[in-house]
Amino acid sequence: MRKSATVKDVARHAGVSLGTVSNYINDTKPVAPETSIRIKQAIADLGFVPNRAVRTLRGNRASVIGFVVPDATNPFFTELARHVEDVARSHGCVVVFCDTAGDEEREVTYLRNLAEMRVGGVILTSVTNDPVNLSDLESVNAPIVLLGDEKPGFGASSVCLNHWRSGYLAMNHLLSLGRREILYAGGPGGRDVLEARYAGAEQAIREHPLGAGVHLRRIDAVGRTVGERAALVDAFLAADTRPDAIMSGNDMIAIAILNALLRRGIRVPEDIAIVGHDDIEAAHQAVIPITTVRQPIEQLGRLAAELLFREGDRPPERHIVFEPELVVRESTVASKRSVRLQVGDPP
Repeated sequence: MRKSATVKDVARHAGVSLGTVSNYINDTKPVAPETSIRIKQAIADLGFVPNRAVRTLRGNRASVIGFVVPDATNPFFTELARHVEDVARSHGCVVVFCDTAGDEEREVTYLRNLAEMRVGGVILTSVTNDPVNLSDLESVNAPIVLLGDEKPGFGASSVCLNHWRSGYLAMNHLLSLGRREILYAGGPGGRDVLEARYAGAEQAIREHPLGAGVHLRRIDAVGRTVGERAALVDAFLAADTRPDAIMSGNDMIAIAILNALLRRGIRVPEDIAIVGHDDIEAAHQAVIPITTVRQPIEQLGRLAAELLFREGDRPPERHIVFEPELVVRESTVASKRSVRLQVGDPP
C-alpha cells in the first residue's frame, strides 16, 4: 500500500518550510503567489489530502456547518439536507448531519459537540423551547438558523411553514368531503409542529357550519419505525367508533397507515380517507397517492442555508414564513386506478 504523503513531504517537494505550507493550507498568513503555486503543485503531485478536521478545530469556520434534525428516518429531512448541501458546497463547506431522534438530551449533546468543533454555523430543527440549549454555540459565536419552526425566544433567524394553516387546510378538505369521524395521527419528534397542525385542524372544525357533529380524536405513534407507525391502525380499529378519515402529522405516518389499511382489506378513500403533510416524493409515489399539504422543501432548505452564511456578518434576525398548499390526490378523492388496486388487480 502506498504511504500517504505528509506536510513534511509537501514542504520538501515545494522547497519551502513547514510553516509556509501550514500557512497556505490553513490560510493563517499570506503566502507569496509564486510560493503558493509551488505548494499547490506539490500537493497535486504527491496526492496530499489536508486534514480539514484539524483545520476546523484551529478556528477556520469556513469548512463545516451542522444540520441538526429530529428524525432522519423521515425523507422530508433528507430532502431538505440535499438542498442545504447544495448551498453549502457552493461556499466550500461540508455538512455534518445530526439526528436527535426527537430527544432533547441528544440535541444538547450534538450542539455542544458542534460548538467544540468550531463549526461555521448550525441549521437546527429543535425539539425544545429552551433557548439555553444554544448557549454552547453562542459562546463560540457560531450563527444559528432555525428551520421548520419559529421560536421567538431563541434570538435566532428562522425559516418555516405556517403549520397552523397547514392543519387548517387539511381538515377543511376532509370536512368538505363529508367526513365526520376524524382521527389525528401524530408521533414523536417535531412536537411543536404537530401541535400547531392539530390546533389548525381544531379551528377548521369550529368554523365549519356542521362542526358540532364532527368528532376529532388523537392518537400518537410511540416510535419512528414503520411498524410503530402502522401499529396505530390496530389501535384505532379496536375502538368503538371507526374513523372515516385520518389526518396524519406527516407523510411517513400517512404512508404507513395507508399500507396497513390496504393489507386489512379496508378501502382508501371509500372507507377511510387519508391526508398527510409535507409532500415528500414518496407521497405521490405511494400505491394510492397521498393527498397532502405541501411544504416548499427546496426553498426551505436553500433559504435556511443562504441565511446561515449571511448570518456570519450578524445581520438583524429574519423570520421567513411560507404558506402551505393543499395537494389533492387519490387517498381522499377516489379514481378508477385506486379502486382497481383496492380489489387486488395489478397496478
